[in-house]
Amino acid sequence: MTKPTYVCYCDKVTEQDIEAAVLQGARTVKQVIQMTGAMSHCNCAVENPKGT
Repeated sequence: MTKPTYVCYCDKVTEQDIEAAVLQGARTVKQVIQMTGAMSHCNCAVENPKGT
């Protein structure tokens, strides 16, 4: 099993979650955020292993 690739570490949103949102009809960044919950608990400096 491969490790998920996170786009949003704070909310554990993966590339696959983003793709699924688009396939389900999301057409804007705002719609993707609403459908996935990405970027709703921004704490990237702590959660992201890259520190950004």
